[in-house]
Amino acid sequence: MNSALRKFRDKFVGTDAPPATSRALFAELQAVTPDSLRPLLSDLFEHITLWNLHADSARAERAGSEYRVTLFVDASKWRADSIGNQTPMAMDDLVEIGLFAGPPGDRSPGEQLYLKQHRIRAGKQSIVITVPRLPTRAGIDPFRKFIERERDDNIAEIGSSADARGGGR
Repeated sequence: MNSALRKFRDKFVGTDAPPATSRALFAELQAVTPDSLRPLLSDLFEHITLWNLHADSARAERAGSEYRVTLFVDASKWRADSIGNQTPMAMDDLVEIGLFAGPPGDRSPGEQLYLKQHRIRAGKQSIVITVPRLPTRAGIDPFRKFIERERDDNIAEIGSSADARGGGR
């Protein structure tokens, strides 16, 4: 991204430079984008694409000295036209999944314990992650990088379990 922006700036600086356009910026972004991310670039710059990424629930269970967290999510992707008609799209996107530790009920996600991209497809699915500490929250796209209409349902509190908390302490 930085190299594309640098090239774009260098091409369009000075009094003799041609006018900078969004198409020229998009061309620079395309030039540095790997094939694996081209669909995302298209979703973000060529179309009106909306995602629905919902964290239904999450649970943790002790697995030896670690915790196995299962996050249940529901995902979908839509393409809108210029007047707002939406068409469902196939989804096969890399989306960040995060696990966090913090006080229950706090509005912020808390301390980041895990944050990695996972391949997410449309529909209900579960993601299982093992971490060394017990998290209090789990989320899909927790930092809201994708364009969504409903943005407050990406993070779920981890369900309490006597097993996960060490025998009901």
